[in-house]
Amino acid sequence: MWRNLVRADSAFELNTEMMTFRVMGPHERGRFAPEAWGHLLALTNAGALSAAELEQVIDRALMQFDGRVTLDDVRSLLDGGLELPTMSGDHPSVH
Repeated sequence: MWRNLVRADSAFELNTEMMTFRVMGPHERGRFAPEAWGHLLALTNAGALSAAELEQVIDRALMQFDGRVTLDDVRSLLDGGLELPTMSGDHPSVH
C-alpha cells in the first residue's frame, strides 16, 4: 500500500511539473481588450492553442501593437500563422 501511495504522489508531481500557465502582470493584462483575452482563453480551453502557442500570441501582441490589443489584432496574429521556436541547441531560449 505504501508503495502505491508513493507512486501516485510521484506521478502527480511529474504531471504537475509538465503543466504550465502564464500569469500576466497588470501592465500586460490591461493591454488586452476583454473580447481579445476571452477569445484567447476560449481557443486555449478548446485545445486549438497550446500553452506554447498562447505564450507566443501574447508576446507577439504585446510587441506588435501599441495601446490596447483588440480582438481584430489577435485574429490578425492568428490568421498570419504561428511559427513556434524549435528546441535545438543552436538557439537556446532565455527567460
